[in-house]
Amino acid sequence: MKFARVLPAALMSAVVLSACNTETKQQLATVAHADSVHTDSLANVRSQLMQEVMSSTQFVSEINAELAKARALQSKKEPALETTAEVTASQEQRKAIVARISHLVARLDSVQIRLASARSRVNVLTKQDSQLVAQVATYEKSIADLQATASKERADFQAVIDRQNTQIAELNSKVDTLNTVRTALVDTVGQLTSEKNTAYYIIGTRDELIKKGVLVPEGGKRFFLVGGRNVVPARQLDPSNFSKIDRLADRNIRLPEGEYQILTRQNVTFAKPQVEKDGKIAGGLTIEQPERFWEASRFLIIVRS
Repeated sequence: MKFARVLPAALMSAVVLSACNTETKQQLATVAHADSVHTDSLANVRSQLMQEVMSSTQFVSEINAELAKARALQSKKEPALETTAEVTASQEQRKAIVARISHLVARLDSVQIRLASARSRVNVLTKQDSQLVAQVATYEKSIADLQATASKERADFQAVIDRQNTQIAELNSKVDTLNTVRTALVDTVGQLTSEKNTAYYIIGTRDELIKKGVLVPEGGKRFFLVGGRNVVPARQLDPSNFSKIDRLADRNIRLPEGEYQILTRQNVTFAKPQVEKDGKIAGGLTIEQPERFWEASRFLIIVRS
């Protein structure tokens, strides 16, 4: 009965652990997907940041080139007699260079703003990346804890099963022993019952029974030198000379033709002969009360007159 109570609890623990493990796996799958999207986003931002850096490098190179042009014009010695047209052309060239430099500086400012934005996004994503790593670590620890708990539950459950198997084996051994004892008792009781209910009878003439040692002469002759001697049952009777019957089941004894008399100590009051005349019986003998009839002796000797 204890095993019946332990088994549902262990199965319930296994179901709960399985459910928790499935939920955690689903959460990890969601985190993994978010991490993949997050990684793609971070890679895109970093790519954009590199592009902006390269663009800013190019703009700086172009600005340096324009400044070099301006410095070249500034260091050039102007002719003493310069026409108005030449002066105007020179001024326009300087204005163009300044405008070009201003445009490049403006673009460089724009690039710097985008670089700052990209750098900020990288910092945010990096921070989120750290949070994601921490969250994954937490989930991994949860899974490890669940696995440890599941292993312990499984070990405890297996211990219960092993203990119950040992108890069952011991009970089976006891049952086998009891069955052996029971079988032996049944056999013994059956044997004792059979022995108790076994009775023996023999039918024959006086001479036949004397020859077999069932009857023995006793005392002297009834008349001096003549007459027969009395016979009585031998003190030691050999069952092999008799017919064996079950005194409870076999209640009718058939007698061959002739007249007979019982020489043993059975009480004929509890038996009924088929024919009775002058103390002699014929035809057969029906035992009406076996327990009382066979009480005095289980050997029945019937002698033909």
